[in-house]
Parts: sequence; C-alpha cells; structure tokens
Amino acid sequence: MQCTAPKSDQTRAQRKARRSFPGTPANVGEARTWTETTLTKWGVRMPDTLTLVVSELTTNSVTHSFSGHPGGQFTLRLAVHEDRIRITVRDAGPKIGRTPTRRTPTLTAKHGRGLALVEALSLSWGALTIGTGVYAEVAR
Repeated sequence: MQCTAPKSDQTRAQRKARRSFPGTPANVGEARTWTETTLTKWGVRMPDTLTLVVSELTTNSVTHSFSGHPGGQFTLRLAVHEDRIRITVRDAGPKIGRTPTRRTPTLTAKHGRGLALVEALSLSWGALTIGTGVYAEVAR
C-alpha cells in the first residue's frame, strides 16, 4: 500500500471541470467556448494565451489521435490553481506513428508549429503519464 501526504493548498486546484466533445474540427471551437464560459462563471479572468493553447491541444487530439475517427471524442479538463490554469486533453490514443512531440518544421511547412506555440505560451506541458493525451499549464 502506498501512502501519500495531502496536497498543499498551493498544488490543490481551487476549481475543476471537465467536458467531453465529439472528435470533430467544429468541436475545437466548442471547447474554446466552453473554457471561456466556465472560467467566466467562476469569476476567473481568462489569460490571453489560454484560447490558443486550448485550440492547439484539442486540434491535435482530433487530428493526430483516434478521437478524430467516426464516433471518437476527446475530454477537456480545467483545473484552476492560485497561480495557473491547467488544461488536460484526454484522447482515444495516438494514430500509428504519432506521439505528442514538439517538432521543428521547415519554413515552408503548412503544419507542425502547434506544440512549439504551446511550449512558448505555457509554464509547462507534456504527455500524460496515465492514459493518453496532453496537458499544459498557463499562468493566470
């Protein structure tokens, strides 16, 4: 049996919410709207960078995982902390040969800059260690 100490107030989320969306490109916009609406209901100011981070992570879920297949879905979670907002996107698992890796695209490439943007705009980001998906933390 493993024992763990209780989380300190600094690491414990003040508010949490989650919602699942069908894995279609149209629902990337719905995820952004839900994020903004949820934070507004809570009286939390939406950081300027959060919209782009949510867009990139949910778009990647639809594009690069089985969430984008017919009947697929992704789940977006918000956790508001005193100093940051954590966004978690769980998906249906990566397509063959895909992993959430920041790449350096060529200057003429049409794709491949999303995770570089997430990295630049977030305090931290990475692949989930349990389940499939990614997270990012944005300063409040």
